[in-house]
Amino acid sequence: MRYGDYGKPVMLFESYIEWRDELQANATDLQEADTKADFPSFLFGPVQQSLWHGYEMVQGQYQKYARVENTPDFRERRLRGLNGMSKPGYVGDHGQLPVLSRSERPSASLVVDTYGGQYSITRQAIINDETNELLNSAPAEMGEAAGVFIVETIIAYIESNPTAPDGEVLFHSSRGNTVTAALSEDSLVDGVAWMTKQLDDDGRHIVVRPRVLAVGSPRQELIARRILNSQVTGTTVTVASSAGAGSQVFDKGTDNIVRGIVGEVIYDPYWNDANDWYLFADPSRVPAFAAGFLNGQERPTVYQKDPEKRAILGGGGQDPYTFDLLSIDFEVIFDFGVAAVDPRGAYRSVVS
Repeated sequence: MRYGDYGKPVMLFESYIEWRDELQANATDLQEADTKADFPSFLFGPVQQSLWHGYEMVQGQYQKYARVENTPDFRERRLRGLNGMSKPGYVGDHGQLPVLSRSERPSASLVVDTYGGQYSITRQAIINDETNELLNSAPAEMGEAAGVFIVETIIAYIESNPTAPDGEVLFHSSRGNTVTAALSEDSLVDGVAWMTKQLDDDGRHIVVRPRVLAVGSPRQELIARRILNSQVTGTTVTVASSAGAGSQVFDKGTDNIVRGIVGEVIYDPYWNDANDWYLFADPSRVPAFAAGFLNGQERPTVYQKDPEKRAILGGGGQDPYTFDLLSIDFEVIFDFGVAAVDPRGAYRSVVS
């Protein structure tokens, strides 16, 4: 019986003995096989797999509205921003080519720090775990908790309306990127219009198209999908006198003219207000926010305490548990940080 046969009523320690005997039979050079406490190594495989499985159940959504940065160490990293390129000019037959230039925007500061937790499986709990439940649910929940922590931290940072690199909060009325309107065809188009009609710091037009509409409740997701995916509006207005007359801008005829105006709808339950909604540009082009991970490692790393313990008196023989606490100890570690980068890449409505 192998550790991968989850859910079968076998003793975990018996599976370990079978695994070790097979390893000894097949290995050509297994030094100190009977003196090393290799039971933790046996446990490491299923615990690691379960932890990653739990993490991957949560992570992924933030990558669609925050740019992921690879940070080589824990020192502050400056994310430089640039304004648009100056326009070409007339040259003619013997004219001189004008010099194209672009100015820098204030740079954002991204700092990665360490987060994590410890999980211990006691000797008695492992021996009593006939169905391997500890190696199924507990590590997966450990990875899921790590994923939830990262997503909640990023979302809480966005909702806190942090200070942008220019010294003003990222969502501010002076920028025009924060409103209080409920999600509708009109309010959504207002947000799209703001993003696509922006000027850079030098007064040049920039192209910022919304890629993601993020919402925090299933009801908002249904409204968003109705707005963006319906082929028809479901409403017909009778034009009585003049062409184009109608009570509402988006109620003329039956074609849904805002269909597909935003690329994707994201529902994430970790947003605190169920009625608020956000527009984000493509983070690879105009990132409003950045999430940094040490060496690009987005998945958490699981570490295992690898003790060595042997009985010198009594009939217990070798006991494959830690010397101090009679347990197998695991640590989950992840290094990440989040930063506000460019206010031009985000638009929000805090519904009143």
